[in-house]
Amino acid sequence: MAILGVLSCREKQVEKQEATGVSVSLDYSDLPDFRPLSIKADSIVKEWPAFDALDQRMAALKLVVSLPDLKMLISELIEKEGAILKDGYPKDFNTPEVKSRQRLLRTYLLKTQTLIDQSQDPKVATLETIEAFNGLKDQLNRHTVAPVNLNDFNDVR
Repeated sequence: MAILGVLSCREKQVEKQEATGVSVSLDYSDLPDFRPLSIKADSIVKEWPAFDALDQRMAALKLVVSLPDLKMLISELIEKEGAILKDGYPKDFNTPEVKSRQRLLRTYLLKTQTLIDQSQDPKVATLETIEAFNGLKDQLNRHTVAPVNLNDFNDVR
């Protein structure tokens, strides 16, 4: 009995080592594309280094090939998102709508990081992260569109 116990424990340890030693290959090339910024929003973002840095690194999500690479990239993205809070917002984007979209992005970045730490598949959370970032970019685009003045449509006589 003692010999069987030792052998069965040894097999479990080998299986556990194999499971943690194997790097899972990821293919995130099928994730949706990032939405572009409007010309006006892009010109404002170019003067906003914290967001521009985040925008540049987000593209790497689609190029990730391994779980350790994804983990490192997500940590970097969380850091860059935090830099936006520290540096502040340009006047045009200093609104509750933009800030809430940014917080939603942070939530999904943290969710992705947690799933990686728990050895779960982070692909769905990564997709949610991209959708949240696209929502943030959409919000930036909305803030650069000139508002419609309804008085312009009144029949002036």
